[in-house]
Amino acid sequence: MLELRHRPQQLTTPRLRTAIAVALLTITAPALAALSDSEMAARDAENKRLTAELMAKPNELTQPLESKYNHVITYGQSLASAAEGWPALSVAPRYDNLMLGDSPRSAAFSGATFKPVGDAAFTPLRAVVQQKSNAAVLLDKEKVAKLDPKAQEEGESVEVGALNMARRLYLHHLGRDTDPDHLLVASNASTSGRSVAQLSKSGGTNEYRRVTQAVDQAKALADAQQASYSISAFFWLQGEFDYSHTNGGKNDKDYYKAKLRQLRDDLYADTAKAIAGQEKMPAFFSYQTDAKSSVKDGSLAIGMAQWELAQEEPGWYLVGPVYPYTDKGVHLSANGYRWFGQMLGKVYHHVVVERKGWTPLAPRQATLDGRDVLIDFHVPHPPLAFDQPYIGHQARDVKDKGFVLRDDQGEVPIDAVDIVADTIVRLRAGRDLSGQPRISYASHQVGGAGQLRDSDPMRADATYEYLPDLMPAEANIKALVHQPYPLHNWSIAFDIAAEKGTPAQQPVSE
Repeated sequence: MLELRHRPQQLTTPRLRTAIAVALLTITAPALAALSDSEMAARDAENKRLTAELMAKPNELTQPLESKYNHVITYGQSLASAAEGWPALSVAPRYDNLMLGDSPRSAAFSGATFKPVGDAAFTPLRAVVQQKSNAAVLLDKEKVAKLDPKAQEEGESVEVGALNMARRLYLHHLGRDTDPDHLLVASNASTSGRSVAQLSKSGGTNEYRRVTQAVDQAKALADAQQASYSISAFFWLQGEFDYSHTNGGKNDKDYYKAKLRQLRDDLYADTAKAIAGQEKMPAFFSYQTDAKSSVKDGSLAIGMAQWELAQEEPGWYLVGPVYPYTDKGVHLSANGYRWFGQMLGKVYHHVVVERKGWTPLAPRQATLDGRDVLIDFHVPHPPLAFDQPYIGHQARDVKDKGFVLRDDQGEVPIDAVDIVADTIVRLRAGRDLSGQPRISYASHQVGGAGQLRDSDPMRADATYEYLPDLMPAEANIKALVHQPYPLHNWSIAFDIAAEKGTPAQQPVSE
């Protein structure tokens, strides 16, 4: 029988020396964290439970849809007024929605006056393009076709798509084709190029008066019919000039929160209470300002302010970000405006008609263990998924799916970004972490976009349109043309700290 003998001289061979070195490195290297399957499942289940509670929480605070005329008012800067939002797409009135005059917007581009285009009367709601130099003039297709590609004419504004989507859901909810006793009215009192300070009641540029004047005129029309009137909701789209420190804008989270909270309170007091005489407040729906090109210092102060206000203020709802939708740079395209408008309508229905709470896709907490960072999310419709947002008119990937990881030593390379449960994302750091790491998503550093969305199956009332005589060739997106806009909820932009410990030890943002 062959005898096996111990031969110590073989320990010096190159192959064995390499094997020993690898083994020693494995022993001394930091261990990568790994939750057990049961721990991950429990964590995921808790996220789902908390989100379900938020989404189902009864809304007893805001004005229900019970008047003959229920006014929805859009206010903000250029993304609210639909700068570059031409051509108009929703040119045929849908359902029985109304507007004040022949456009949702004023016949004055800026200033303290809301003057309806045409007569001060309720007319069927539709999208129009108004001439920049004289907003009382509506442009037909031939004139729109002659506009410069960068022309700032205002067109397809979000409230048109929002009310059409909301009305479709409402009538389906009732099981009816019409409801003449409860109608929606849209007005857009926005002014392009304004900071939150300029749009405020005190110390602003007096454009705040456009809101009260629109309400005054709509209330007078309802009174003339001896019909009931209330303000149902405000749509708020603003923040770019605060990110960029323009026209009195200030990129400071606490400042922006204080200014916007006061503005919301003034709007309620001067319209819902003083004019409409209603007891319940209108719902306040906000978008999240896109950081991709406006921010100067790289922070997410304005976006985080909007998210925190929605968590802190009753009757305040953050619908979601605008980075996924087709755009012309800072401003959305006509399809992009209508696409996000349909999102507004979806959330409006959930809150105002179904009388429930709302949370966007947003982080709940982040925990640190070794080189792993686990981020728990509020996910309206699990599971999470990675997708490509539209940058311009192209669906594109974003570096590290939009995530940036930093610690006391600076930016941390990310080896992997994975969805490890229906509501949990894992970032795997490329080196050991020191201090308290922070995670940002959809920041200026990655172009203000990310790739994380949920799996909401709802489809829009409207479809993506390509009009070759009025749109650039790149707007002809085969994956979208003639298809209903998908209404997934995309993650808001955020900047949060990662805490050491288990999720049970961390505070829950509700």
